[in-house]
Amino acid sequence: MAVQVSSLRRSFPFALTGSALSACVVANVMRDVVALPQVMSWLVLTLCVALARCLAMLHYDRNSGQPGAGPRWLRQMMLGNLVSGALWGFPFAWWTFFVPLEYQLFFIVVLFGLGTGAIYSNYMVLPVVYAFQVMAFAPPFLALMVQPSVVHLALVVAGSAYLVATLAFIHRMNKTHLDALRLGYENLALLDQVRLEKDAAERSDLEKSRFLAAASHDLRQPVHAMSLFLGLLALENLSSRSRYLVENITRATSAMGHLFDALLNISRLDAGVIHPRIEAFSLDALLDQIRSEYTPQAQQKGLSLHVRPSHAVVRSDPLLLERILRNLVSNAIVHTVRGRVLVGCRKRGEGLDIEVWDTGPGIPAREHERIFWEFHQLRNPERDRGKGLGLGLAIVRRTATLLGHTLTLRSREGRGTVFVLSVQRGASTVPQLEAEAEAAREAETAAQASTARHTGQLILVVDDDAQNREGLSLLLEGWGYRVVAASNGDSLLGKIAHMRDKPALIVTDYRLRDHETGIQVIDRVREEYNDPDIPVLLVSGDTDPSRLVQAAEREMPLLHKPVEVDALRSWIDRLLAGNDVPAQA
Repeated sequence: MAVQVSSLRRSFPFALTGSALSACVVANVMRDVVALPQVMSWLVLTLCVALARCLAMLHYDRNSGQPGAGPRWLRQMMLGNLVSGALWGFPFAWWTFFVPLEYQLFFIVVLFGLGTGAIYSNYMVLPVVYAFQVMAFAPPFLALMVQPSVVHLALVVAGSAYLVATLAFIHRMNKTHLDALRLGYENLALLDQVRLEKDAAERSDLEKSRFLAAASHDLRQPVHAMSLFLGLLALENLSSRSRYLVENITRATSAMGHLFDALLNISRLDAGVIHPRIEAFSLDALLDQIRSEYTPQAQQKGLSLHVRPSHAVVRSDPLLLERILRNLVSNAIVHTVRGRVLVGCRKRGEGLDIEVWDTGPGIPAREHERIFWEFHQLRNPERDRGKGLGLGLAIVRRTATLLGHTLTLRSREGRGTVFVLSVQRGASTVPQLEAEAEAAREAETAAQASTARHTGQLILVVDDDAQNREGLSLLLEGWGYRVVAASNGDSLLGKIAHMRDKPALIVTDYRLRDHETGIQVIDRVREEYNDPDIPVLLVSGDTDPSRLVQAAEREMPLLHKPVEVDALRSWIDRLLAGNDVPAQA
């Protein structure tokens, strides 16, 4: 009980602050469509409840040593979450009856954000979590259910799937942490300290892998469905304000996807399925891209970002090198409070050092190795997700090792830090590179020209999640393709048995029901048409490294949910462009 109370107390101020800020943002957005007295009354009441809860926390801090203080504060937390959840849920439910659809989507995204925050702040005490989740989500979903339209039904189903996945996620987190605590206390009396730390590290790593794989799959499904439906909504004729809201919701969904991708990159590197494509290229374009992309982010913090141009030619994988530099520059900006960030290059014999300097707080010598560990962060004991997951530098080191580049670190506390990436210089000349770039542009133009020929082609879609299947089917039809969708292999083969057309592409989820896999469905369809070369695209929310290995062995492209709409379209165009030879029916 004491450990649970302590964990709840550490995370509560950040959860309370996030809730109060969210209320201010919502009030600002809603003032255009809801009567101002209603909005202001709701905002004042919400902030008063937050203030009362803050005072209760301070009272607990002053009396935490007294008997019964912990259980009493837990009861106050449960009551506070009930009231706070009701203040979010019931007004949102009422407003859904007379605000436009884009604002209803805005409500759902806000609730998703609050629900996710509740996971990290309250997962150690399940009743406290349920007190907020039920009161916040149930009223809006019931209100949407009584508004009979396809879009409202889709919102209810997708939201319910998210809520179920969230609750399952919370239970897994709770059980994992409580089991870890229980095992720690049981073994403390039996094992010496060295063996205890070793065993705990091994168990933690195994549980982390299993937990991340299962939880990531459960959460990716509804987020992927949301991304597909947002892609459909973006195709509608919207007002400028509605399109502004849709674009912001899309960016928020994309940010959630980027968090999943950070976890996925670690799995890919561990699985050994990333194969570098080493080539000679000029650093100019990459450095220009870094400058243009991160300058606004630095300026928002009052920092100056200097990226010195370089005409050097290096040998590396352009995409992987870009990922390394993005992580290093982003990390420097995040951890620098004032001053500047500098990116520059120095020739070192046959090599080139790419250096990223900052004037941040510096890294203690004892932490120089630990900062490359997974989930290890300095100056973030509260695990504020706004400061990242602690995976960036772990990805940087593993990617540098994969490329054969040397990564070194120099830092002084209070003075700043410099990361140095040593790469091999290339022998190609700039004119040669320009010719290659011109050839690449011509190839891209040819691919775009061939896109028109793909309109009307048949694409098979297989996904056991109804919302994902429906969203992807509607999206592909909106792009001009013919679609046959099914939940499993038997259903799909039944639908195409009497069709004369050969599919141009198969898009399937990896993990289907009854232990069926997307690869098995692909093999059955290819056998049905006696064509082993029908293009395929696997889409999965499962980040188990074995899935990556299986897809790589079969040379099948694999995308992980949630997939951004632009990335999905790019892959489909690419696969269809590689299959332009007319198929015989």
